Amino acid sequence: MVDEGRCHAHQSSSVDNNYSSLIILAFHYLSTPIQNEVLLRKLYIEMDLSSYQIAEVSGWSRTSISDALRILDLSKETKKAPNLKFGEKLVGGKRVPHKEEQKVIKKIITLRNKGLSFRAIANYLNEKRVPSKLGRKWNKTTVGDIINRNQNQEA
Repeated sequence: MVDEGRCHAHQSSSVDNNYSSLIILAFHYLSTPIQNEVLLRKLYIEMDLSSYQIAEVSGWSRTSISDALRILDLSKETKKAPNLKFGEKLVGGKRVPHKEEQKVIKKIITLRNKGLSFRAIANYLNEKRVPSKLGRKWNKTTVGDIINRNQNQEA
């Protein structure tokens, strides 16, 4: 059992530290995100973490975090623009086609039409050192998203 008095004393002594809430995460296992409104508010609003980032650092599921944010009516004043999709770039605040990434999309579609699986295409792109949007390794989900988005645009 955690000594509640010690827990609260520890929290209040490190309030000034911007990352003090990460220390508090050790105590979140006692409850769910909805039962940790103060911590959730600190991470989501004050530290401006996304629900995905909170899930990474807390171990809570992203779904339970999103549900708690909705139930507790926690929202950010300004919403961030959605991430650019592979094949897009911003020019003057408008989304326009990214020519180099469009070439990669065409290659992905060609490989798929030859019967390669999403995983095989991701492996091919990684072997050829084709950069992804965020510079990470390609995975089957990203390849599938690109193919599905392309099919929906043609329909």
